[in-house]
Amino acid sequence: MKYLCVIAAALVCAACSKPLNVKVLETDSSRILVVDEGNVTEERDIKLSDFADDFRIVRFDNDEKAFFSPGLPAISENYIAAGNDPVKLFDRNGKYLCDVGAIGNGPGEYAVGVYDRLIDESDGKIYLTDFVRSAKCYDLQGNFLYDVELGGRLNKGKLFKNTDGAMSIVHLCFKNDASPFVAASFNSTMGEGDTVRYAFAPQLSCDFDSPEGEAIGFNNEVWSFRCVPTPSFHTTFNDTLYHYDATANRLDAAFVLDMDRERKGDGYFVYQELPGHIIANIVGGNNRGKILVDKNTLEAWRISRRVNDFFFNTENMGWNMRDGYAFGMYEPLELQEELQKAIDEGEIEDGLLPEVTGFMATLHENDNNVMIVARLKK
Repeated sequence: MKYLCVIAAALVCAACSKPLNVKVLETDSSRILVVDEGNVTEERDIKLSDFADDFRIVRFDNDEKAFFSPGLPAISENYIAAGNDPVKLFDRNGKYLCDVGAIGNGPGEYAVGVYDRLIDESDGKIYLTDFVRSAKCYDLQGNFLYDVELGGRLNKGKLFKNTDGAMSIVHLCFKNDASPFVAASFNSTMGEGDTVRYAFAPQLSCDFDSPEGEAIGFNNEVWSFRCVPTPSFHTTFNDTLYHYDATANRLDAAFVLDMDRERKGDGYFVYQELPGHIIANIVGGNNRGKILVDKNTLEAWRISRRVNDFFFNTENMGWNMRDGYAFGMYEPLELQEELQKAIDEGEIEDGLLPEVTGFMATLHENDNNVMIVARLKK
């Protein structure tokens, strides 16, 4: 693919019609936003209410069979799927509905644990991927329907529902795979005669072994959050955000953060693409931080504070993004500790202290998890 060469050309081009710090590069198939990290100097606080609404607190059922370990859930209009051993399905009020599949090695079972989960509410299905095997499909009662055979191993697969109703998967592609692919799409019915389409790009495949023979491939990650209609993802070892156009079966570059090698050091990026913004997280290294990119105004700022003004004006709580929602998932004592820390550090306004301490008193050690969640604005 020629995207990297095109992006490199954009980074050395100084021509820009506006004094903005986000440049746009148009190709035959995509619009690429390019941000020079060194030119992003202004800081701003951001509030969750700028991005989301319909905030609620979900307390999950305390029935013994409803308990699960906190992690990344799947969220839809009326359901939440959470946990790994096995996955639990709840309604949006936290009422336990059923287990999805089971732990094991038989049909419809998963032994290693679930890596990703997606609720296709309109089609009445739930999709799961395990760590290194396949994608599985269940109904909303948790019953196994079918496996999605991809003709090879699926490594940390991430799921998407496309606007045309088809399904897509992206995963870690290793250079020594017998049938390498970065992305795949398939019909959600997977009836007789349905086939899987594959897309590949060499810059999105990584080595499984190091030069010393150590297995390092799974140290990498595929980052995707399903907050925009087009499958949007990137990998730990690549600085470019990609879109997977499943209809054209094509991988298009969409965003790149250009950062000086010395400034980046051993850090890496995690991109969260939202309907109107991209949040670029610089993880590790000496210049870690977050950059907010406005896709419409072509401006970028460094984020100084992320305030959840729905939840006692706390900082950084409830800022995970997934399935078009912002959320935080906590064990009760963990949430108590986070709020107590905010009180001790003077983060909570005096006028809110009675409300915060009253809420903390409702959190009990033996209760199931608590989720704070708000819907992202379109």
